[in-house]
Amino acid sequence: MIQEQPWYKRLGPGLITAAVVLGPGSIVSASTAGARSGYGLIWMLAVSAIVMATFTSMAARIGCALDKSFLSFLAEKWGRPVAAVTGISAFVVAAGFQFGNNIGVSVAMQGVFSDVPGWIWPIVFTALSILFMSIAKDVYHLLEIVMRFLVAAMMVAFLGNLFFTGINPVELGKGLIPGSISSSEFIVATSLLGTTFSAVAAFYQAYLVQAKGWNRSNVRFAIQDAWIGIAILGGISMVIMIGAAQSLHGKGGEFRNIGELAAQLQGVLGNKAILVFSFGLGAAAFSSFITNALIGGALLTDGFGLDTHMESRPTRLAACAGLLIGCIVAVVTMTTQIGGPQSVLIAQTSTIIASPLCALLMFYFANNKALMGDLRNGMASNVIGGAGILILLYLASQTFLKVTAAVFGG
Repeated sequence: MIQEQPWYKRLGPGLITAAVVLGPGSIVSASTAGARSGYGLIWMLAVSAIVMATFTSMAARIGCALDKSFLSFLAEKWGRPVAAVTGISAFVVAAGFQFGNNIGVSVAMQGVFSDVPGWIWPIVFTALSILFMSIAKDVYHLLEIVMRFLVAAMMVAFLGNLFFTGINPVELGKGLIPGSISSSEFIVATSLLGTTFSAVAAFYQAYLVQAKGWNRSNVRFAIQDAWIGIAILGGISMVIMIGAAQSLHGKGGEFRNIGELAAQLQGVLGNKAILVFSFGLGAAAFSSFITNALIGGALLTDGFGLDTHMESRPTRLAACAGLLIGCIVAVVTMTTQIGGPQSVLIAQTSTIIASPLCALLMFYFANNKALMGDLRNGMASNVIGGAGILILLYLASQTFLKVTAAVFGG
């Protein structure tokens, strides 16, 4: 019985969500924050994690309250087109950012196998992921086991990296106290917020709790699971930020992607440290591989009214399509140096729609009395959720300006 299990054995949906959010983009953002601001933005990471946990908890409660999938319910209420737009935009986000997961896996594996061409690894890991999707009979159960292992691997690796970098407890304590953000730190802070608070990943929590078999009678477990999962996400991100603060802050180096970050860390910490970092990066990138594709595939199929269960043929096919798109773009980019910026641009464009839309849907239905009953948002959830929506709208506006400038040369 679920009630007889200790809390750590019940963990599942929240841990999976944490694993998919903690990918190469989150590692670069946390490392950039540590390198540029030292411990100064630790508090911003904590705020970002609280916002993410609040929305993940909302989706968990919605999943427990519904007797059908979220987008199926949405299609009944507001029509199939709204559900389809949500599903399509979420799929494009997942497929676009699968490119980043492939690059992350490549950099991680090259840190261990430096003689093997980097473009090989996206093909290898995509093939393994498609094999997993094709033969797994109980996808959720296996996914939960794999994600537990990969999250544990990340914790061991990034905590192990502190052995090489050290930690300053006094500065850490100061960094937890909210403070002002300078103009030079503003972009770093918003990037940290954007990579920690993923509305699309939080939205999928409603599907994960249903796959776990939880309903209204298990809602307390679902809420606890969501907060613990995101706390783990925040904790690992904080360890990464501390490592960067200790090793890169004040060194004057710049890095724009995960490859340049790995090169800087190797130069500062040496080959042994980069092996440990590569182990953690590989776990982070691969943990996002399958789940990211499942999110895009499930929401796309659900948006069009198809079977959204993880084992269904439509979901598997859509997830595999997302995996292949990310792999092809990554391999082409690495072998020809063409297409990388365009793929990132497409993914960023889709977030303009998907992220605020998913957040607004969660917020609205988490306050719907007819659906939620006594599971509706409390005041704290509404205050934090409202702030989160404003943040996403701001980030979407900034992304829109960035995309417009890139397209029209502004």
